[in-house]
Amino acid sequence: MWITAAEYFNKINADSRKYFEINENIYEITPDRIPIDFTKIFNKENSVLKFEIGFGNGESIIKLAKKNSDINYFGIDRKMDRVRTALAKLNKAEPIPNLKIARSGTDYIEEMISAGSFDEIIMNFPDPWPKKKHHKNRTINDDFVKIIHRLLKPEGIFRFASDHEEYSMEVLGVFQDSEIFESLYENGFKNEVKDRIQTQFEKHKTKAGLKIYHLKFRKKPLSS
Repeated sequence: MWITAAEYFNKINADSRKYFEINENIYEITPDRIPIDFTKIFNKENSVLKFEIGFGNGESIIKLAKKNSDINYFGIDRKMDRVRTALAKLNKAEPIPNLKIARSGTDYIEEMISAGSFDEIIMNFPDPWPKKKHHKNRTINDDFVKIIHRLLKPEGIFRFASDHEEYSMEVLGVFQDSEIFESLYENGFKNEVKDRIQTQFEKHKTKAGLKIYHLKFRKKPLSS
């Protein structure tokens, strides 16, 4: 049975508290905190806010936040083991005031986040659900592209990376067909991006001889 956003976050938070302590490194999304007011959880002097959907073990978003102290980063992941791994890294590190992570999936993302919140949205190596019968479980589809468009500021950027060619080309096609984004890469993708922070996962895939598909899109205004 479908549940409300309030029921979802109450359930996920009760479950989370069994496995980790809530502290300054993790933002607990509660019904009274949605939509999230990012001005209350981040340094107001930083005008740029970037959002990673599915931060995995946290390696990429932590490195990005450390490297770019003038940019605020917010990341979500629904899987408990990934959140615990990322939180353990943060708990051992020096404070990173421009980074907050939260446990959440994308089911209630439109209720959780106000329109026009982000300068950039990032998805690194989402589950490609390679079997055809499971393709319906892929996060990016026509409806989700519209959600990404809504969450981005004017001319905001969406970045995507995957080692799965078929899924990458599907994502490219969905964005191109949407007509509300423009690709910023010639031919639609790159296999290498200069100065990119590589995770251990990405390095492992590259070492194994797999190509990485990087996609980058800019938000276009909706046609009147």
